[in-house]
Amino acid sequence: MTSEPARDDHLDPGADPIGDHLDLDAIEKLCSGSTPDSVLAARARETVPRLVAEVRRLRWLVEYGACPTAGTTGTEFVLPLDEDMLGFFREMVDVLVERIGVPRAEAVARVNAVYGTRESVALDLQLMGHELPEYWAYGLYYGPDSRGRSPVGDPIADADIDFTALPVRPAPPKDSPFWTVAEPEVLSEPAEGPGAAEAGP
Repeated sequence: MTSEPARDDHLDPGADPIGDHLDLDAIEKLCSGSTPDSVLAARARETVPRLVAEVRRLRWLVEYGACPTAGTTGTEFVLPLDEDMLGFFREMVDVLVERIGVPRAEAVARVNAVYGTRESVALDLQLMGHELPEYWAYGLYYGPDSRGRSPVGDPIADADIDFTALPVRPAPPKDSPFWTVAEPEVLSEPAEGPGAAEAGP
């Protein structure tokens, strides 16, 4: 016999118990209706959205296994890092961006998805320093080849690896807490063709 998650049907009868559909208006109405003190009601209206955001963050942690510090570290990474490891992780991101061509937002998300989970936080991250950032970065992006070899980011060691045949590991889901860097907006191309130059403000 399994138990179902508790529902707040009095707040949002149609809410998915494990979804993300809290009705803030209903909650605010309930708060203001049950608190005649207008100052207290105003404080509740300010607090409830922050509370809901934290509930969403905690749901992410459960759903994706992210470490509890996700969204609170003050850096782009979801796990707390000392200055040395922060620099090391940023070097891994740089390798993904500059040598493999991964967009920076995705590169950070890939690093977070592998090293920012509850399981990985239990590991001694300092041991990563025994290999270069390239070693870890290439492993975040590429899977092993048909002979079970993974690239390590060293041109000599990787010389006989066919990168075009390597499987690419999937990026983490966009709705996961691992995406902490905003993707740049794509600017529309200027119009071309007859009359394009004549178009004015």
